[in-house]
Amino acid sequence: MAPPVNIDHLLYRLKAFGAPKVLLLAVLLVIWTDPGLSADVAEPPFKWIEFFAGKAEATNQFQVGGFHSAKLDILYMHAQPGKLNPMDLTSEAGMGTALATVLRGDWVEGFLSHFGLKCASWTTINSGTSSRSPCSAIGNTEYPSVVCANLLTSRMILIMMVVVCLNGCILLEQPSNSFVEYYPRFRELIQLLQASGGPHAVHRTMWYMFHYNGPTPKRHLAFANSSAIGGLDCGPLVGWKKIKKEREAKGEAPPQLVQKYHDKQGKLRYKGLPALRSSEHYPADFGKKLVSMFADLIKNKSGMPRLPSPCPSAEATFASMSYDDKWHDASMVEVCFWLRGGKDLQVPPSFRPLLPHRL
Repeated sequence: MAPPVNIDHLLYRLKAFGAPKVLLLAVLLVIWTDPGLSADVAEPPFKWIEFFAGKAEATNQFQVGGFHSAKLDILYMHAQPGKLNPMDLTSEAGMGTALATVLRGDWVEGFLSHFGLKCASWTTINSGTSSRSPCSAIGNTEYPSVVCANLLTSRMILIMMVVVCLNGCILLEQPSNSFVEYYPRFRELIQLLQASGGPHAVHRTMWYMFHYNGPTPKRHLAFANSSAIGGLDCGPLVGWKKIKKEREAKGEAPPQLVQKYHDKQGKLRYKGLPALRSSEHYPADFGKKLVSMFADLIKNKSGMPRLPSPCPSAEATFASMSYDDKWHDASMVEVCFWLRGGKDLQVPPSFRPLLPHRL
C-alpha cells in the first residue's frame, strides 16, 4: 500500500529547493484532481519511472526484476478528437500526467526517474538548423522545432525538481554531443541541486553503448543527482575496429549512423542516416545494468532539502511565495489554467483564498 504524499513536506521542500510557485500550484491542482494521490491506495508506489521510453527496454528489465514501474512516451497514445494527448509532454494534459506519475513514486524509500530526452534538436547534427551551441543553447527560436524542444526540456526540468523533492533520483541520458547541458534552465537546475545538496550533488558520466551489446559504439552522456551514476562507464573502447572488420567480412556490417561531408564553403557538415533513429533504443543489457545499480543510485542520491521541525503547513508555505518566474518557456500558466478547469478538481476550503484569480 502506498501512503499519500505529505503535502506539507513536499511544498516546503519545493520552496526550499528553489522551485517556482507556478510549479507548486500545478502540483496542488494535480493532487486535488486525482483522488488516488490524497488517500491510501492498494497499488504499490513506483520504483522506476521512464520518460521518453520508446520501446521501454529498460522498463522491461525493471519489471522482470520485480520493480513496480511506469513508462511514458508520446507514441503510446493518440489524442482523441477535441482532446489532448495525455502522453505528450508538450501538451497540458501530458504535463498533468507526468506530475501525477512522479507523485506516485516511492517517496518513502526512494525511486529512480529516467529521462531519455528526445535529442533531435539538441545534437551537433542539427546545429545547422537549431543554431545551438555551448554559448547559445537556447538556439534559433524562429524555428518551431527549437521552441518545441525548449518547451519539452523546460517541463522535464520542472518534473525533475518534483522528483528530487519526493526523495527520488533523477537520471538524464543524452548522446555525447548534446547541447542540453548548456541549456540555461538545466544549468539552473544544477545550481539548485548544488545549493541544496552540496558541490558534489550533480554527477556527469559517459560510456559507450557498445559495452552493453549495442549495435554501434555510440557514445552516451548522463547526469544524475547520485554519485553511483559513474558505474555506467565501462572504460575505453577496446576491440571495436576488429569486431567491425569481422562483422563486415560476414556481411553483417554495423549500421552507419551519420554521414560527414563538406558544404560548398568547405565547412564540415553532418547528416543523420536512417539507422540513427533506431540507435536511440536501449539494448537489454543497458536496462539490466540500471537494475543492478538501482540500490546504489538510491543510496547515494542527494539534493532533497531537509525539513525543519515543526514543518510549516502547506498553506503557510504557499502563501509565503510569489510568482516571480512563471516559466513561460514551459508554458506553465497554460498548464495551470488547463488543470484548473478539470471537472474532478476539489480545492480544499483552506486553500481557496490563496489561489490566484489570474496569472
